[in-house]
Amino acid sequence: MSGNRTRRRLRTTILLAPLTLLLAATPALAAPAAPAAKASPTSAPGNGPAKITGPVPAQGKPGDPAHDYVFYSTPYDLKKAGYEEEEFFISGTATRYDPNPTVDEQKQVATPLGTTPYTTRIVVRRPVKPAKSAGVAVVDWQNVTAGHDIDTEWGTSADYYVRNGWTWVGASVQHVGVNGATTGGTAGLGLTQWSPQRYGSLDVTDGGAVLDDSQSFDIYTQIAQLLKGRGKKNPLADLGIDRVYAGGASQSGRYLGVYYNTVQPLRHVYDGFLFALSDSSLPPREGVGTKAIRVYTENDVYRGAGVPSKTAPDSDSLRTWEIAGASHVPAYSTGTDPTDFRTTLGAIQTREFGAQAPFACTNPGPSQVESWTVFHAAYDALDKWVNRGIAPRRAAPLALLDPGPPAVLARDSLGLAQGGIRLPDVEVPTGLNDGINSPANLDNPLSSFCVLYGTHRDFDAAQLHSLYYSTADYRQQVADVVQRLETQRFLLPEDGRTLIKEAAKHKLF
Repeated sequence: MSGNRTRRRLRTTILLAPLTLLLAATPALAAPAAPAAKASPTSAPGNGPAKITGPVPAQGKPGDPAHDYVFYSTPYDLKKAGYEEEEFFISGTATRYDPNPTVDEQKQVATPLGTTPYTTRIVVRRPVKPAKSAGVAVVDWQNVTAGHDIDTEWGTSADYYVRNGWTWVGASVQHVGVNGATTGGTAGLGLTQWSPQRYGSLDVTDGGAVLDDSQSFDIYTQIAQLLKGRGKKNPLADLGIDRVYAGGASQSGRYLGVYYNTVQPLRHVYDGFLFALSDSSLPPREGVGTKAIRVYTENDVYRGAGVPSKTAPDSDSLRTWEIAGASHVPAYSTGTDPTDFRTTLGAIQTREFGAQAPFACTNPGPSQVESWTVFHAAYDALDKWVNRGIAPRRAAPLALLDPGPPAVLARDSLGLAQGGIRLPDVEVPTGLNDGINSPANLDNPLSSFCVLYGTHRDFDAAQLHSLYYSTADYRQQVADVVQRLETQRFLLPEDGRTLIKEAAKHKLF
C-alpha cells in the first residue's frame, strides 16, 4: 500500500464515464407530487365471506415441545409495545383461480375454475387498545419456500408497524404451509404436521384434491374483506381498518404478482402492494391502477430480476427500488439470538424445528447490509402514496453491464455494485457485501439456498486505512450518508439514528 492515505470521498451514485450511457434512460429523481383526493376505502358487508373463530388459546409457551402455541410466535416484546398476538381460524368457500397463468393470461382478469372449502389460520399482531390503531393492516402472504410458514414481512418491518400503530396479519394460504410438502428436503413441516393437536382441523386442499394453490388467491381476498368488516361479531372490527396492504417476499411475491395482475382487478380489496424480493415472473400491469412498490436486493437482480421481461418503468402506480450489496436472505434473518424478532431463518426456525445441518456455501455470508431499513421506508412511502397522494421518490437502479441471468453488475475497485440505493454498509464500507454466492457442495441438499445468501468479507487493516483517516472519519461519513438518504426518503429518521448508533460502536483502528 502506498504511504499516502487518500481520504475516501462520499459517492453519490454518480457513475464513471463508461457507465453513463447505461443509465441515460434512468428517470430523474422526482419531487413529491401534489396530494390527491383521498380514495374511498373499500369495504365488505359484515364479516365478509369467511367465518372466524378465536382467538385460539395457547396452552404452552413458545418452544414447548407439545407445540400448543402459535407457530412462529414472535419474540418481540409485544406487551411493552402495547401490542398482542392472537391466532384465529377462518373457514369458508374459496373460488379457485389459475396459479400459473401465461403472459397473455396475466393481461386480463382471472377466470374462476370452481370452488373449494377451506379452513386455515391467521395470526394477528395488533394494538391492544383500539384507540392506538392507525386503521392500517399489512396482510403477509406467508412464505413457504422452507416447507413451512415464515412471516417475512413481520421479521423485516415489525418495529415500523408497532411504532406507527399498524396491524400485521400472517396469512396461511398455501398448501405447503398448512398441510405440508410431501416430498423433498422440506417435506412434513406444515402446520398440521408440526402440531396435529392444535392445527389438525386445518385444510386448504379439500382432503388432498386441490394441491395447486388455486384456492390461495381468494382466501387472501377474504382475509382483507374480514379486516375491513364492521360486523358486530367480527373480533377485528374494533381496529377500524380502512387501508389494507398486500405484502410478501420471494415466492410469495410471485403469487402476489399473479394476484395483482389477475385477481385485484376483480376485487380491488387491497389498497396497495409491496413486493419484497419478488420472484414475480411479470411486473405489475399498468391497467390495474393500484399503487405498488417493488423492493429488490442486489442478489435478486443478479439472479434475473433485471431481465427485460421482469422490468417495468416507474409510473403513476409503480416504483421499483434496488438495494446495492444486499442479499435475498440477509444476515439479520439468520441470527442466533432467540429474543430477536428478525431471526426468522435462524433462532425462531431453530426453536420450532431444532438445529439444522449448516449450509456449505462457496463464500462467507450472508450479506450484512441492513436492508430492513429500506423496507421501512417503502411501507412509509406506499402509505403516503395511497393515503395522501404523495408519490415515492424514484430510485436509480443498479448499474447493469448485462442483465443475465446471472446479471453482470458494474462494480467499483472494491467489488461493490454501482448504482441503486446505497446504505452505509455499501457507501461507507468496512467490508465487501454483494449478492453473489453458491453452494460449495450439496452434502446437505439445503445448501442450495446459498444462492440467496450473497457474500460478506471484512476488509483488512490495510484496506480500512486506505479508506478512512480514523474511526471518527468513518463515523462522520456514515452520518453524512444517513442524512442524504433521509433527505431522499430512502431512510426514515428513526432508522437513521439506529445506523448512526451502530457506527458509533464500531472502532476501526
